[in-house]
Amino acid sequence: MSGEPIFSRRVLIGWTAGAITVFALSLYLMGAGGQSGQDSTGASTFSRSAIGHAGIAEVLQRLGLPVVKSQYDSLEKLSSGGVLVIAEPRPSRQSEETLRTLLKANTILLVLPKWTGEPGGQKSGWLREARQRSLGDAQWAINLVAPRAEVVRESEDVKWTTNALALAPNLVSPVQLVRGAGLRPIIGSERGMLVGEISDRNRRIWVLADPDVISNHGLARDGNAALAVAIISRLRAPLPGPPPRAGEGKGSAKGGSSAKGGGGAKGGAPVVFDETVHGYATKPASPFLLLFRFPFVIATVQGLIAVALLLWATMARFGAAEQAPPPLQAGRSGLLQNMARLIEFTGHQGPMITRYIQETVRDVARQLHAPRGLAGDALVAWLERVGASRGVSVDCAAVVQRADALGSTRRRDLSPLIRLARDIHRWKGEILDGRSRHPRAG
Repeated sequence: MSGEPIFSRRVLIGWTAGAITVFALSLYLMGAGGQSGQDSTGASTFSRSAIGHAGIAEVLQRLGLPVVKSQYDSLEKLSSGGVLVIAEPRPSRQSEETLRTLLKANTILLVLPKWTGEPGGQKSGWLREARQRSLGDAQWAINLVAPRAEVVRESEDVKWTTNALALAPNLVSPVQLVRGAGLRPIIGSERGMLVGEISDRNRRIWVLADPDVISNHGLARDGNAALAVAIISRLRAPLPGPPPRAGEGKGSAKGGSSAKGGGGAKGGAPVVFDETVHGYATKPASPFLLLFRFPFVIATVQGLIAVALLLWATMARFGAAEQAPPPLQAGRSGLLQNMARLIEFTGHQGPMITRYIQETVRDVARQLHAPRGLAGDALVAWLERVGASRGVSVDCAAVVQRADALGSTRRRDLSPLIRLARDIHRWKGEILDGRSRHPRAG
């Protein structure tokens, strides 16, 4: 192999600088914390902002109820009597197919979306501003379970005419309600339902129209913690008899402790909060797919670049070792072979065949004692007459003309030149020895 470098110095410097830049960027992104798409200040049990749900998860845990913040396979974590909480899904976060798969659970609490917020820059997890979402997001969510229902927001005081839980919600105007066919009111008024039930064979879905009942800022209002615990407890383990009374504490474990007896014992079936709808997905469908997900795809690209550079640098060394050229052979045979290779390399086969035909014509004329002074076309014509008298089958003049036409140009196809050489060799044998004695005559 030659001692020249495979890559130029400029290429090596460029690739090295690019690799260092990509590696540093990948370390920064991987160490930045969090995953792509997570809603750290939104309506999740990991969020301690005003519109988050970390408070209700903590209340349930202090009451002894098993709480699961599911980031994958939420349906697999449910057991008999468990409740799947799908809180404030939005069409921009997940597809309808994903939610319809989750909605196959036997017992579900579906919380309609209402709020969105802008994260604050001073402290992580805080909101700079909270504002109401459009009714379209809530309508999209209710359409998944009750296509004929309608979501409304009421700014006037709402009087609850139906309350199967006997716990009054404490909500700030405007109150988000749902109304229409397909829902049975659990807590409702003449203007709509706060909590509605959908029963389908062995499946039971409760729809909580206004998330302020379970959100962090809503738990700070008297009675909401007790109501939130009662809703989940009634779904988790419904008990016969009158419902519990409202507690007096404010949105913490104290506020929820009065509802401790409101429909659920400690331990037992879990309350599963699905957090994949908020971007918390830690387990892909296949480990192989992790290689193509951000930020791990950066490492995949680095590996592919390294493999490409390795192939580029070693491609000339693939396969068996290259054999050394054979030494020159001694003797006449080796000399002729070397000359043939040299002629083939230079591409002078045409002139060589032309010269061979010319020398063959002169040699035949000498052996047949052609008249002195004949040359060129006159000599060829004389040989043609001699050949005709001896019954030669090869036309000498035609061979000479073809040689003149083909011999001046370089050709990749050598078959016409080979035929010329064979024809002139046959002509020589027939005109000197006769057709019957020439081994190629026929």
